[in-house]
Amino acid sequence: MAALALAPLSLVQASSAGGLGVLAALTGVTSRRERLAVGTAIAGLALLGVSLAGSNEAAGHVSLGGATVWMVVSAAVAALAAGPAANVIARGAGLGIAAGILYAAGDVGTKAAVSGGFHVAFVPALLACHGLAFVALQLGFQRGSALTTAGLATLWTNALPIAAGMTVFGEPLPGGLLGASRIAAFGAVVTGAALLTRPEGASAAGVDAAALPGARGIKTAGGVVATLAALMCVAAAVAAPSAEHQTPPVSGFNLIDEGSGGGTVWSGRIPNPFVPTDTRLTDVYLPPHYSPTEHYPVLYLLHGFWGAPSSFVVSLKLADVADSLIQKGAARPFMVVMPPGGLSAGSKQARAKSEWAGVWEDFVVRTVVPWTDSHLPTYRAPTDRTIAGVSAGGYGAVDIAIRHLGVFSRAESWEGYFVPFRDGPFAHASAATLAAHNPTLLVQERAAAIRTRALHFFLSTGGSHGAVKRRWTLDFARELEALHISARLWVQPLGEKGFGRHQLPAALTWAEPTTHS
Repeated sequence: MAALALAPLSLVQASSAGGLGVLAALTGVTSRRERLAVGTAIAGLALLGVSLAGSNEAAGHVSLGGATVWMVVSAAVAALAAGPAANVIARGAGLGIAAGILYAAGDVGTKAAVSGGFHVAFVPALLACHGLAFVALQLGFQRGSALTTAGLATLWTNALPIAAGMTVFGEPLPGGLLGASRIAAFGAVVTGAALLTRPEGASAAGVDAAALPGARGIKTAGGVVATLAALMCVAAAVAAPSAEHQTPPVSGFNLIDEGSGGGTVWSGRIPNPFVPTDTRLTDVYLPPHYSPTEHYPVLYLLHGFWGAPSSFVVSLKLADVADSLIQKGAARPFMVVMPPGGLSAGSKQARAKSEWAGVWEDFVVRTVVPWTDSHLPTYRAPTDRTIAGVSAGGYGAVDIAIRHLGVFSRAESWEGYFVPFRDGPFAHASAATLAAHNPTLLVQERAAAIRTRALHFFLSTGGSHGAVKRRWTLDFARELEALHISARLWVQPLGEKGFGRHQLPAALTWAEPTTHS
């Protein structure tokens, strides 16, 4: 089930379209209504597959609250479809709809469980959704037409997760022809589902005349279907974070999270001239009582690979932690900019083999920093810029800060490393290129310039760091001390858990001290 939920949706759509066609052939579609329903549904699924295959499916943000609401409302809608609706529409249709809604809710739960970390609370709910969906599907086969039951289950199973992807997981609707194709495909899928909901006549698909609803039943069915649509609209509206009471700091950015003290996180696209096809979103944290007439220091945060900006927002609860530190006076009000980097698609293994170098180094230094200064009220001096990151992001932060002296005054490595790996932009790099991106060598070569430019370092290592990278961190800290370069080392004892949760406050207060520098 998890494999299906996490598989490329374009493949799922294509497989579903083919499966529905095979089922129609095996069951012997006889009525014109059924032929039209099956043809429309297959066309819609195929078109969805095309639109998904040609677009970027990477999530821009993850709303765990939205996912929870989606699953709860889906369960209520499924109960309505399997109960009152099952008595007034064609046999098996209500149960097929219920199965499709529950399977889709299970898929949403699976994505939420593994997005930005592992959220075990979703596991019982997603297993319950898949289990109940299986029961509803089997009951539908027993009580009605196999084509109607399986067809409706297939259509809703495939359509709803894509709708949830755009509202709950921040997957943008592509522009141009792909976007128009997806909208048309949704229309075709819904039309096919509506046509399958009630056979055309008493002989359709072996359904007895007595089993078909009368005029009153048809009216009731219409009311139930309308209720289903209304409830799904409510779910989508609640699941999608609302920004009606907030003014976006930049046009095109949407509110995705709010901190406990009033800080906000916004998500939008910063065009990447070095990778123009990358449509992923950048997340921006604004402090409590943010005002466009004030100026703020900026922390640039680089995620690890195969990660995303959402790892800071969701897993580390960045807004809550930053709000708390600012309100307690432990840190001055500051902004955080979290850009995307590395491969935007492909397997996790492929996306993990990347570095914040090459086009991604250029994106950060030549695009993200200037864009931030021109679109947000920032202090523009290097003393008010910090760059930090986790794992590969920690390596990138240190490497970029040393290679671009005068852009940042602080660099932080959170369980990072200090020797480039031969992957991503370094897969076929020369020895000279690798040396030019080796922080251990760079600090030796540029020690005097680093001291003159007053570049400071924060290094952290925890129990999950691994023995080799932990040793590298300790060795790098000793090297900085020997070179009389300012640095702070934060070490979590071996065996302790919760590195990110414990380290984040220390890292943020070091990056943004209350004394303006």
